[in-house]
Amino acid sequence: MNPFSAFYYIKRNKARAISIIIMLACTAIVFMGGMYIDNINDVFAYAYEEPAQYALWTGSGNNNDINDEVRDLYQHQEDLLPESAKTHIGVDVRYADYKSIMGFNNGISVFFMTTKEDFETFVRLTDILPEGFTLEDNELVMSEMLANNWGVKEGDIISSADEEAHISLSSDMVVKKVLPLNGNQIYGWSSSFNIYSSIILSTTEEHAPTLSEDLNALRTTIPEKYPHIQVYTNEAFIESAKEQTSMLSFFFLIIIVIVAVVFAITLNATFAAMYEKRKYEFSIYKAIGFSKFKLFKKVLSELVVMDGIGLIAGGVLCFVSVQVLNELLWSQGMKFIRPSILGIVGTLVCNVAIICPVVLNNMRRIKRYDVTQY
Repeated sequence: MNPFSAFYYIKRNKARAISIIIMLACTAIVFMGGMYIDNINDVFAYAYEEPAQYALWTGSGNNNDINDEVRDLYQHQEDLLPESAKTHIGVDVRYADYKSIMGFNNGISVFFMTTKEDFETFVRLTDILPEGFTLEDNELVMSEMLANNWGVKEGDIISSADEEAHISLSSDMVVKKVLPLNGNQIYGWSSSFNIYSSIILSTTEEHAPTLSEDLNALRTTIPEKYPHIQVYTNEAFIESAKEQTSMLSFFFLIIIVIVAVVFAITLNATFAAMYEKRKYEFSIYKAIGFSKFKLFKKVLSELVVMDGIGLIAGGVLCFVSVQVLNELLWSQGMKFIRPSILGIVGTLVCNVAIICPVVLNNMRRIKRYDVTQY
């Protein structure tokens, strides 16, 4: 094996190399941090990833002006609707919460129909729920994730009198069915609800190619005439969630800086001690005519190989950890939805911030080594 090969050094110095690889693998903690931060938005957005099949409008507040706008829009909304989405159903919008993987509660807006006919129209004009699915008065259907999060099962009653319930209802409702829907979703109907809002649906069961685009256009056209009315679609819900969680990216940046500084100092001290023991080796290399570039390649290759092994080991550890956590947390309605791009980028940035100063400091040390001094 070539003495200038990175693997030659690792093979001859296994204990030292393994300790460095373990330290570099620990930078994967940044990836796990990104997984937790991204999960807040991922879980919320998971229910809204498909192009919009409906638009929900509701008044933003509670005063006479808003109430007047709501009443007027409800009576004249058909004049504002595009040809692809002429169906509208009165609904009651409620706020529900669920526990996030980080331990605090997140909220979602949900709506309930007031008649069986309206609910069946919703089912018929969307593909969110199974074809032909129906409910009776004061019944609801929810996703498996939300049911696990709330700790309820089919047949349970969600009491309207329970102040600690995750949702405020007008009457007791029965969990008729739990379905494998994406994310946290809940639908139902009750004659006890009052109509304060409306959902806008496709005109026919066969959706027009422009349906999603037309529904999103209502986010602008309706508020232009009714300033106190807000219109939500799947895309609007996702955008809102990203805005509300944007500050978390700033905190994640602080985490990256702290981790990079700590590991850079630790690794630099480790390499300083290691290269001090190798000063005779590098002094001889210089004495027999190896160029600075050749020595730089040797230093860089050793560190890059150990770093690569460390990243792979850290990645495998993260993958196993995520799978185990998903198995353990699913019964609580929590799950890592997908790999975190924020975590991957953060880990690579952190890694580069660690490696660069270590390489530069080691090269400065090597330049000072001289065989005539020993």
